[in-house]
Amino acid sequence: MNYNSDKAIESSEQDLLGRVTFSKQLGEAIYKYDGKDGLVLGVFGKWGTGKTSILNMVVNEINYLSDNDDDSPIIVNFSPWNYSDKDNLIGIFFEDLRIKLKLHSNKENMKQIVRAIDQYSGALNLLLYTSIVSSQNWIIMLKYPLKCLYRYIRGKILEDNDLDKVKANLERVLIKSKQKIVVIIDDIDRLTNTQIRDIFQLVKQVGNFPNIIYVLSMDREVVCRALESVHNIDGAKYLEKIVQIPFEIPALLKPRLRELFLTKLENTIKAISDNPKIDQSYWSEVFTNCIEPYIKTLRDVNRVINTFQFRYKILYAETAFEDMVALTTIEVLEPQLYQWIGRNKDLLCSTYSHSFSALFRDKSDYRTSIYEELKKLGINTDIGIKFLSTLFPVFANDIDERDYRYTESNIRETMRVAQEERFDSYFMFDLREIPVTRYLINDCINKMALNDLITTITVINNNGNIEYFIDELRALVDTIPYERLGLLASAILYEQDKFTNNSRFYMISAYTKAEFLVYDIMSRINDENERYNLIKSVLENINKEQIGTLASFINEIELSHGRLAGKEKNIDKQLISLHHLNDIEAMYALKMNKLTQSEIIIDIKGFHRAFSLWECIDKDRAQTYLDNILKEDNNILKFICTIARKWTSDNNDSGWDFPLEKYLTYISKDTIYEKIQEFDKRQLNTFTLEDQIKLASFVLSYGKSESYRVDEKEALKLVNNWKDNKS
Repeated sequence: MNYNSDKAIESSEQDLLGRVTFSKQLGEAIYKYDGKDGLVLGVFGKWGTGKTSILNMVVNEINYLSDNDDDSPIIVNFSPWNYSDKDNLIGIFFEDLRIKLKLHSNKENMKQIVRAIDQYSGALNLLLYTSIVSSQNWIIMLKYPLKCLYRYIRGKILEDNDLDKVKANLERVLIKSKQKIVVIIDDIDRLTNTQIRDIFQLVKQVGNFPNIIYVLSMDREVVCRALESVHNIDGAKYLEKIVQIPFEIPALLKPRLRELFLTKLENTIKAISDNPKIDQSYWSEVFTNCIEPYIKTLRDVNRVINTFQFRYKILYAETAFEDMVALTTIEVLEPQLYQWIGRNKDLLCSTYSHSFSALFRDKSDYRTSIYEELKKLGINTDIGIKFLSTLFPVFANDIDERDYRYTESNIRETMRVAQEERFDSYFMFDLREIPVTRYLINDCINKMALNDLITTITVINNNGNIEYFIDELRALVDTIPYERLGLLASAILYEQDKFTNNSRFYMISAYTKAEFLVYDIMSRINDENERYNLIKSVLENINKEQIGTLASFINEIELSHGRLAGKEKNIDKQLISLHHLNDIEAMYALKMNKLTQSEIIIDIKGFHRAFSLWECIDKDRAQTYLDNILKEDNNILKFICTIARKWTSDNNDSGWDFPLEKYLTYISKDTIYEKIQEFDKRQLNTFTLEDQIKLASFVLSYGKSESYRVDEKEALKLVNNWKDNKS
């Protein structure tokens, strides 16, 4: 994988920012400068605006123009990075200058310049040594003995030449030679405040040497603050005295920066994924509100693209492209906002706790509190609020921001960060946080055979993730290939009886969600005959454990035709015609008759649903079956367990109640109570613990009002007493 280099470009051919013209003009101006006095040019630009790249192109232009020039300018790149604040920067500069000019000393005029600079440098070194000794700065002498000795020896050799004399000689030689020397000092804004001060003192003292042009590159604001810090002066005015000709780097126009970002992003995506799903409308909002406000330089572009490339390569199959680019942008360029989002999932996503608390929240006050919280973190609040509202529709609604019109289903389908279960994946590299990966779901939708699909659904259900799986499938139902609709519907119907049917407070059970899913899938099948044949096939192959599920499904079709308990017709939900429904009824009755002849079905999970439909279709056979079954005491206990319904309160208490009204013609409450009391409690373990609790719940609620509810904990105490007493 190729990452975007942050290195400065070396030639105009590499320029992506349209800086070639500016660089060539500056290079030409330096080359044609014919003044005898020294000159100090300033190239000003923010960090990441391409100052070094411009300097490289300036040098290339000077070299190009002077290709056949005998007295071509000599370019000296002076790097102040290797000196400490205690060093003599001026002395180091001339030492460096002398060494580099020696490389060009094949000409007599250059030899003269080198000797003059050598004399001047030596005089400076002697002056430094003298100042050290005179000030009795023994610490420096002990710390740098060789350096001080060297400077002393060179200085003694040149002690006949005082500083003014050797300076005048250097100026004369420079004028006579007509040799132009261009000294480039880059990245001044990256030095310490003290080092920045020393650089400008250097330029101030030696910047008037003839035929020497200084090109200083820096961020104006950073340098001004540094000068103000160490000098306690107006940094801008100080700069004006030093820099004779300032050049502000041309601002990079947003359209050009946008083009560069999108081009690099497109190339990155192509290298990772062949066919990424992009919602163009949503992407436009995300780019405008969440990305473009933060991208100001080419360096910003490269940093964001590089980080995105690394993260997206790992997470692309489980995240939304749009959201990943947006979050990567602030991770790199606004990390405080990125960290705040990571800490506040409950505020941003549609979680149960969030939804409940939002009911009692004043939107105006809430918006103000969020605004102030972001402000304290140093985040641009207007941009930050817009960012959050774009990615998190629930949050947008909470603060009364514009509604971005994205449904929960759309958020789930596109794997957006606003989806509670997927949120954490955007902030870590552990895909195990996702209950069921999109990769596995896509395999279910597109590849798995029926048996493999049923096995997979069983595993997902056993792991406690069936609700998530169903929610994902409902969001993706329109993407299911037509030829696989029947397969998926069948698999859900075969396994639905195993899903929990216990609804939490204000929440829909997995069983009910599965009903909705099957209906959504069946609705996509265009031909009514296909839908009929699918139901028929499932009915023919279903076992006793699954019959309750199919009964519930058939009942919904009955209601849509205004039959059974249906008060009016609902044509939109009539999956099959009345003619075909009659056929299904006959097949269902035949199936129930066959099952009850060979098996006991009173203890199946969906007995209540299966029996109710059977009773409506073939009342005599259904009633006869139940009458015969309830003649056995043990079956009475199984009966009360199978019809029990789970309830859950808003404070998470739970228990069981018993809808007996329908069955009072078959058996009384008194009879059930007596049979439970008479039951040999030593045989309790023949029932599951859940069924034991159901039996205890019935006993404890016996004789109480219909509104009376027994908590599971209370029922469990009775179960334990039964076991202890063994009576």
